[in-house]
Amino acid sequence: MRFKYDGHVLKFDKELSDLDKLVFDFIGLLKKSGTKYVIVSGYVAILLGRSRTTEDIDIYIGRTGLKNFAKLYNLLVRNNYWLVDSDSLEDAFDRLEKGLSIRAAKKDTVVPNFEVKFAKKETDFMSFDNPVNALINGRKLAISPIEIQIPYKVLLGSEKDIEDAVHMYELFKEKLDRAKMRSIAKGLKVENKMIKHGLV
Repeated sequence: MRFKYDGHVLKFDKELSDLDKLVFDFIGLLKKSGTKYVIVSGYVAILLGRSRTTEDIDIYIGRTGLKNFAKLYNLLVRNNYWLVDSDSLEDAFDRLEKGLSIRAAKKDTVVPNFEVKFAKKETDFMSFDNPVNALINGRKLAISPIEIQIPYKVLLGSEKDIEDAVHMYELFKEKLDRAKMRSIAKGLKVENKMIKHGLV
């Protein structure tokens, strides 16, 4: 795949996988309900060509009230989704209010699922307030900036996460805002780990 990336917009074409198609379906419902969102973590690396599987797609959504959240909840139910860890609208909203996530999957399945939560940490809001518009075959997804994704993956620290970070770094190393990435790495206290893995 050939990528065009300027820190704000990422353009590329690819043959969509079943997972990609599911993500576009789910994001379409978020948009239809008026729910602001950003996709973060592992799926971003997969979208960008990393060859691995995932059980969940991590998404931050904007904090909202029960009435507005009900629009999304009802759309999901009408479009053949169910909440794996909640048995009612009120229960799902209560989980979000407590800082927990909710997991939505297609009926009769558990994985892959969409792990949805309110943005609450500084890095959450950095991704949420300044998403990259990824245009895939002309269709848009809001994803976390690569400069945040790489140090965040290093913070998570598993072998899979480090491989995700390296994959994204190698793809975009000529186009990264390194000052921004170093600042985020410093805030997450992973500067030395970034150096160890050659992500500088």
